[in-house]
Amino acid sequence: MEQNAVKTHECTVIGINCLGAEVYEVCLQLPADTGVTYQPGQYLMLASRTGEFNPYSIASAPAEGGMLRLQILATNAPPMKLLAELQKDKVARVQLPFGDVCVDLTDERPLLLIAAGTGMAQMHSILEQARLQGSTTPIHLYWGAREVQSFYWLSAWNQWEKMEHVYLHKVVSHDDSWEGRSGLLYEAVIKDMPDLADCRVIASGSPAMVYGTLDALVEHGMQPAQMQADVFSYAPRPA
Repeated sequence: MEQNAVKTHECTVIGINCLGAEVYEVCLQLPADTGVTYQPGQYLMLASRTGEFNPYSIASAPAEGGMLRLQILATNAPPMKLLAELQKDKVARVQLPFGDVCVDLTDERPLLLIAAGTGMAQMHSILEQARLQGSTTPIHLYWGAREVQSFYWLSAWNQWEKMEHVYLHKVVSHDDSWEGRSGLLYEAVIKDMPDLADCRVIASGSPAMVYGTLDALVEHGMQPAQMQADVFSYAPRPA
């Protein structure tokens, strides 16, 4: 349902590119006079032809200006139809910004990013903003997938690897052919980081993944208030 209090902007569809693993990067250009700003980690609402708005994390960095990038998983009919509409119409209607996840990259406390699947889009925005503004905040990224084939291509990955304060980890949970790190994301975090007291944590994935990670890290010594996740707003646990 359209958010009446938020203005809808018509963006030009610059391109739609397959990143692999049935994930597509959608590049949109905001009109020059919108004055819209957003923070790394926030999301937008994207409309279909029917007028229904759905949330997608903004994968671009605010430092990119009016260029908005999304990473859309298209494994069933609705997202495939949406992508076809955008490709044909060359126009996208969006509302932004939304989301309580906000990252201060001038804060020198370590930042721990934990993403499953296309939850990586949210982390992409944060890492790209850190790169473009020259942040020296220590950032630890853990990106998880069930199978190695579920990781998709990110052009910025090689640039992130060159950043002195960024530490990248890919973790696969259900693939015996994978020769890298295996298991659950929070297991890798706990093994690598014995003390989470000073960390700011952001988690992105399904509610089950986020709450499972929250519980495991709290048991490991993290305070619940240290973690941010959109899940806490759209899928709160029962009181």
